[in-house]
Amino acid sequence: MPRKRKPARLFQRKDDGAWVILDGGQQIRTGFGDGFHEAAEEVLSNYIASKKWKDDRVRDPSEITVGEILVHYGEAKVKVVRDRERLLYTIQALSPYWSDLKVSQIDIDRCRGYTAWRRCAAWTVRREMNTLNAAVKYALASRRISHAPIVTLPDKGVANDRWLTEEEVQRFLEASASHVQRFIKIALYTGRRKTAITRLKWMPSLDSGWVELDSGVIHFLGKAEAETKKRKGMIKMPGTLHAEMKTWTQEGSHVVSFKGVPIGRIDKAFRIAVQRAGLKDVTPHTLKHTAVTWAFMRGMTLEDATAYFATSRETLENVYRSYSPDALKNATEIMDWKI
Repeated sequence: MPRKRKPARLFQRKDDGAWVILDGGQQIRTGFGDGFHEAAEEVLSNYIASKKWKDDRVRDPSEITVGEILVHYGEAKVKVVRDRERLLYTIQALSPYWSDLKVSQIDIDRCRGYTAWRRCAAWTVRREMNTLNAAVKYALASRRISHAPIVTLPDKGVANDRWLTEEEVQRFLEASASHVQRFIKIALYTGRRKTAITRLKWMPSLDSGWVELDSGVIHFLGKAEAETKKRKGMIKMPGTLHAEMKTWTQEGSHVVSFKGVPIGRIDKAFRIAVQRAGLKDVTPHTLKHTAVTWAFMRGMTLEDATAYFATSRETLENVYRSYSPDALKNATEIMDWKI
């Protein structure tokens, strides 16, 4: 995250004893020296009030930097978003390229330039640019800027088609630490996203999902949480997962924990297990992809998959439907005429 400027403050110079206001890289003289600290304080107070009036006014995009609106957006959203670390990491990734530019300098060429400069997966760049776009829109909505430039997003890129075979899953489980094994199994049986799984608790919760072990139901949303576009929902556990989960030791508050401590991010332990198993191109999201792919291969209908995986019909049709043995079966039979 861009470094936040220190507030304006008084400083007494050693060379002549004068009280000056330090604000960023500037030294503004108060007109007072030794013995006049209170008078200097009044000058500082008037300066801050004047500066605040200037800061509160709606500014032209040419008068404010991208770094300032990223800080403004980050300070507002870090209090309410679920994955604070991801938000801060994204802003840190954006900062070296964008921070010193004025908001008015955001254009299609610089957006494309960021994609080339970033040198990483298209979906990563798109997610980061979405955050920049959100920061610009938030600055407009909160009256920091008078109008907003267009943030050009890169193409989504081709969907990753990597999914695991049953043999790869066995190798993966054998190479994993116990808490990673739990994560893998929940992901493959439920098809849920990483954060929804790592936040699961053993007891009902207002701000996290939880497990009803007696009834075999997993709630992936806390009682006080609102559903987002990254839907979570709830499911009745498959019998195999339910039976195994009943045997798991309940160390600490979370279902997936390490020595009783909740797992904030499982990425490092996950990567180690991937390497030990000799697998390539496997991320936590690969497990969701595997779960949905296996489900369609085994004949799950589109309607059931939409409800079970809490995933939109459009995504399922575009990414996974082709794996179903019944995909376009009716159309194929209709077209099977003799010539």
